[in-house]
Amino acid sequence: MTVIPKETSEGAATGRSVPKIAAGLALAWLLPLATHPIELDVLLPLVVLAGTAAIQRGSVGLLDRLVLACAQLFGAACLFGLAITLWPGHLHPTLIAGVSLTVLVLVAAATGRLNRTPRRAGPKHGLRVDWLLALAAAGVSLISLVPYVVRDLGGRLGLPLAGEDIARHYLMYDVIGRTGGYLFMRPDALLPFVPDGEWRGIANYPQGLHFAYAVLDRFVRSSGGSGAPGTAADVFVWLLIGTFLLLALAVLWAARRIAGPGASPARTLPVLLLVAAWLVLGDPVTVLARGYPNELAGLACAAVLTAIVARPLTRLGEQTVTVALLLVGVSFSYPLFLPYAGVAALWWMRRARLWRRWWGWVAAVLTAVVAAIGPLTAMAASSGEQLLLNGTARVVDRPATAVLVGLAVLTLTVRNGLRAPSRRTALFAVGVASACAAGIGLYQIATIGRPVYYFDKLLHLLIVVALCALGGLARVPVRAQAVIALPVALAMAVAGGKWHTTPVAPGVQLALGKDRGSPEAARDALLMARMFPDGGNAVNVDLMGSPWRNWSATLGAAALQGQYRHFPGWRDLLYPAGKGGTYADMERLVVNSPVTVRFFVHDRRASMLVVDVEHPNRPNVRPGQPLPVAFGDPLAPSNIEAARLLAAKYPTKVQVVYATPANP
Repeated sequence: MTVIPKETSEGAATGRSVPKIAAGLALAWLLPLATHPIELDVLLPLVVLAGTAAIQRGSVGLLDRLVLACAQLFGAACLFGLAITLWPGHLHPTLIAGVSLTVLVLVAAATGRLNRTPRRAGPKHGLRVDWLLALAAAGVSLISLVPYVVRDLGGRLGLPLAGEDIARHYLMYDVIGRTGGYLFMRPDALLPFVPDGEWRGIANYPQGLHFAYAVLDRFVRSSGGSGAPGTAADVFVWLLIGTFLLLALAVLWAARRIAGPGASPARTLPVLLLVAAWLVLGDPVTVLARGYPNELAGLACAAVLTAIVARPLTRLGEQTVTVALLLVGVSFSYPLFLPYAGVAALWWMRRARLWRRWWGWVAAVLTAVVAAIGPLTAMAASSGEQLLLNGTARVVDRPATAVLVGLAVLTLTVRNGLRAPSRRTALFAVGVASACAAGIGLYQIATIGRPVYYFDKLLHLLIVVALCALGGLARVPVRAQAVIALPVALAMAVAGGKWHTTPVAPGVQLALGKDRGSPEAARDALLMARMFPDGGNAVNVDLMGSPWRNWSATLGAAALQGQYRHFPGWRDLLYPAGKGGTYADMERLVVNSPVTVRFFVHDRRASMLVVDVEHPNRPNVRPGQPLPVAFGDPLAPSNIEAARLLAAKYPTKVQVVYATPANP
């Protein structure tokens, strides 16, 4: 009997493979060259994703390959961005797709995937579980998409615009698109767009996801340049939503993977239902609603990492590459989660005895060097008290999180669960995530007396890791699962909030339209950006409506028009929660403005100015109630009056636009 060498039997590159390699390399460039003239570049990312899924060797199922391919591509895109920033082609879709497909062909040839014999799909019940997973992901997608699909662009953009952070995320996405690469590698490119006081912080903020968004925007529009503000904002919002859907898929897949290949559909169904309910009803969906794209990407990478550390891929090389790319993805998106990811990766390296292989040391050193970029740039962007800062994130539901963690620990340990290495690793992951959250919480309590913003961010990480670990629930009898899963999901639906006392869960409020954000502000910002796409060499100030609407719209327009550099001076004057400003303060801003000031006015009742900032005479408004349009001192000029007075006094410096706000 003839013995066939292993590399030949697996289809490695041989003489017979050369024509296939040549054909693949030719198609890698012919396809992008063909799609660009007919504006179908949007298909190319799907081709790259399908190709990456096809060359997987350490997994069997289609969903396994799809999730792993998404995770690997994100980490690879973060790395690719380092080279793209330096080459002259920047973000042109033809060039990026050609290089990406070329790399895929070469990897396929090197790993023997060109002549691969198809592998068996595994047990039949495994395929049925995949269908359940797909249905659970589809259910999450449907419920999550409804609040955005039924809204216009202003309504969609208005949801995250309720928090200030989304404007800076859009700004980085936009400027990366304009300049063609990472801002931390050439921060001077950011100078025309941001104020001097924020330049260093924004230039060094983790930008992996913003870069990926900017690249995908080019493919969606089949363009090598930036689009109109409205179009770019629309693509940005849908990419934000898509990132949440990928997070949901990653968490559901991780729970299924930790459940193990032997888990039957009957035992897996309650697990997936509980995880899906928590994703769309509980705290994870608030990360989407508040507009934190980087955190969504970091959580998705953490979920996939948790799964493959608990139950590694069958190929050591592919496992090593995937872990490395996930660490890079976390580093370039949300370095706050990197300590958890690093400890989880070290746990797997110890189990795999990677230290016994020379290439394992090389991989570890290279990964550590690249993964250090995220935290190092973040340190340059932050102050010494960064971890003590407050933010606009919703406070996490503390009791529900405690129940979830306790449930995850229970399901991993009962019935001799710790005899399995996968469950011991999952329990270790929950412990590490808990320690990270507890550590920062104790630090904040000791320093400022209470836990704030970044503590809730680490609770988000703990929630995601615990949801992944709920795969251990598949070991519990089906009746016991129903007793556990149904009451917990019901409790999540009927209440939410900091102490689980707020009627209706955050996800239900979002789905029913109770959580509106600032849609009027977003529509005003889009109106201003459509009228003056580049700002018209002016700072555009919204004075059309109520105080929060004006403040958020001015911020949003500054980001959309690339005029954020001129916003900070007006931020304090417009900010409704501050002391306010007088007409003299407003005039001083006009005089000191380096560009023209363009006021947008509409409602004659709208007012914000006061006579005395130390003793402002404003309407009394109960906490939680919207501020009235006439929020200023009755003795101070209204918004229209102030704009007219300034235009009359400074006719070459001030413009007044009588605008009609857009209706939904």
